[in-house]
Amino acid sequence: MSNKGNNKIRVVIADDHPLLLRGIKYSLSQKDNIEVVGEASDGKTALELIEELQPDIAVLDYDMPEYNGLEILRIVKKKNIPTDVIFLTMHQDPEVFKEAVALKAKGYMLKDSVEEEVTKAIEEVYKGGAFISPILSGQLIKEIETIKRKDESPEKLQSLTKTEMTVLKMVADNKTTQEIADELFISPRTVDRHRSNICTKLNISGPNALMHFIIENKDLI
Repeated sequence: MSNKGNNKIRVVIADDHPLLLRGIKYSLSQKDNIEVVGEASDGKTALELIEELQPDIAVLDYDMPEYNGLEILRIVKKKNIPTDVIFLTMHQDPEVFKEAVALKAKGYMLKDSVEEEVTKAIEEVYKGGAFISPILSGQLIKEIETIKRKDESPEKLQSLTKTEMTVLKMVADNKTTQEIADELFISPRTVDRHRSNICTKLNISGPNALMHFIIENKDLI
């Protein structure tokens, strides 16, 4: 069982690359306040160790045989096991990162820098914080925000009236205000008003904001 409050942070580590696993274990062995209570080279064994030992923290490779890191985290959350999870990965995939965050993973590290960062990550997470490799943080946060905007776009588009949606589609087809007015039998001023209402409902502003929105959400319009 987890024993937060004791002096040592109890950790399970899992990676299917023996040299990396050995390197992580060596890095952690240099710290008096961290104890590696279990290690695994596949997801099934890692999950069994987490279920049996309920360590404070599990450092998991994202890609492993049997179960990957996200699958383990889902099971840990479903079973209410009080183990925080830090992911190791070679990927800078924002979709993977987004799902890890949604499942309340507490850390995300690139393998290239794990031996330098793993002790800091564990200590930070144990204190109740979170850790992302600095090389990842700026890029991934930016991409996560882009994904978030795209996720919110369908709901925002549903707020448009039928006419506003028609105008938006015509703007996406690169039609001018006059062309839109002629086709819809309305005045150019009315077209401009529709464009303004669309921007307000989509919560966007700026001279090229509508076109940027269209480019990012072309498949939804």
